[in-house]
Amino acid sequence: MPKKEEKSSGAPEWMCTFSDMMSLLLCFFVLLFSMSTIDKKKMIQAVGSVRAAFGGRPSPYTVETIQDEHTPPELSRPAQPERRLSYAKDELRVEEQRKVRSWNLQNVIQVTGTEQGITFRISGDALFDRGKADLTVKGIYALTKIAEELIQFPSNPILIEGHTDNTPTPDQYGNWLLGANRAYNVMKYLVEMGCPFGQVNPKRIAYESYADTNPVPDVDENTSIGRSLNRRVEITLVQTDEGDGSYFRDPLVKNPRTPLIHLDDENL
Repeated sequence: MPKKEEKSSGAPEWMCTFSDMMSLLLCFFVLLFSMSTIDKKKMIQAVGSVRAAFGGRPSPYTVETIQDEHTPPELSRPAQPERRLSYAKDELRVEEQRKVRSWNLQNVIQVTGTEQGITFRISGDALFDRGKADLTVKGIYALTKIAEELIQFPSNPILIEGHTDNTPTPDQYGNWLLGANRAYNVMKYLVEMGCPFGQVNPKRIAYESYADTNPVPDVDENTSIGRSLNRRVEITLVQTDEGDGSYFRDPLVKNPRTPLIHLDDENL
């Protein structure tokens, strides 16, 4: 009679391959764990959750936030608001530039980001006739559009600057007075007329004249093109640390640098 085959003792052959694979996976995860950064608080909470899932007691405590002992607090705190303001300024600048193109006023209004906030640079030749301070029809349209943007930020201060070219005038202070009157008339329109949605709060606005002392950078002010670029009015929506902004808190800051003096046409 043929002999019966003896049954092999021990685990099946596939179990060896499976065990080797599990060992390699364990080594792999141990390696990943050793290279990772462990958050003590999250680690304790995770262990407590696993323990509770298997019928044990969850972790009875949590670890307090660990303070950074290497970076002084006074150096780390200001970085966050500065970054937030910078991002907000860039986003607003891009949005306002898009709106200016939609108004078809890109040749009249330039929107730039400055240290103070967002600046609307308006061509003086579009706002006024040469040597005059009275607003033109095209200038009124541009200011109406800008007013629609300014009233959306009801708490931010607004600075209006009048600039002229370097053309000499019979009066020694002619360009200073011309810049002041132009800035004043722009401020007056924003406060009294504004836009269909309302007027700009006068408590928010200050104006000043720079005459020809602050030309546009990298522009030859002795050429006709350079003089045309320097004849401008700049309206700056000031961005502050208080979120939406704040009025001028110091009354002296709001006072105009140059007092209002109406010009006679003969003195220009």
